[in-house]
Amino acid sequence: MIVVMKHYKRGNMIYVSHIDLMRHFTRAFRRAGIDVLFSEGFNPHMLLNLGTPLPLGMSSSAEYITVRAEVKSAADFLSRYNEVCPEGLEGIAAFAPLMNPNLAGRVVAADYSVKVKGAAEKKKEIEGIVNLPSFEMPITKKGETKIKDVAPLVNAVRLYPDCLNVCLAAGNVNLRADAFMRFLSEKFSFELSLTELWKFEQYVRVNGTLTETDDYLKKLESGIPAKE
Repeated sequence: MIVVMKHYKRGNMIYVSHIDLMRHFTRAFRRAGIDVLFSEGFNPHMLLNLGTPLPLGMSSSAEYITVRAEVKSAADFLSRYNEVCPEGLEGIAAFAPLMNPNLAGRVVAADYSVKVKGAAEKKKEIEGIVNLPSFEMPITKKGETKIKDVAPLVNAVRLYPDCLNVCLAAGNVNLRADAFMRFLSEKFSFELSLTELWKFEQYVRVNGTLTETDDYLKKLESGIPAKE
């Protein structure tokens, strides 16, 4: 059975790397007595896949892990895992899609939220970013900084009294939320707390429309194929 578990990454776990996170899950599944299938060959390993790596220091309530296991149901998997899981990696929901959801390849966007202060006066300008033909900001990769037009990577910007929510490209083509939020705070002169930055939704593209990952997985549980 294919099981996709949605889980938190919070508390001390936000400082655990992507590779170490995999080790945490393999140990938790063993403690739970979950019969996870293994690959074949000279170096067999558990058949599980994590999604796009979450930057260190960022919290999330919308992370996913895909596992091939012999279990009664997705609900049974979730219950057994939560009995032994490390604090900060608690399971939220579990799905049993009838086909491989390939979330690592299909996720194209994610929602993020951060606490802000002093941004209300610039609400119109900040939210208007999504309507600009171009929006340039410095992007640093491998120690080299270049100016890049990120307008195509920004899907939505919403400012509330005490928080800023954005929907940014994620997956194979992505825009780091922490870098984007920091740039906005400098450009529009408001305060923000990156220690309270968290991801709360992921999206796949189905028939040209951004679709919440949970809804996508529910359709796959019913055997409804999803198109790009």
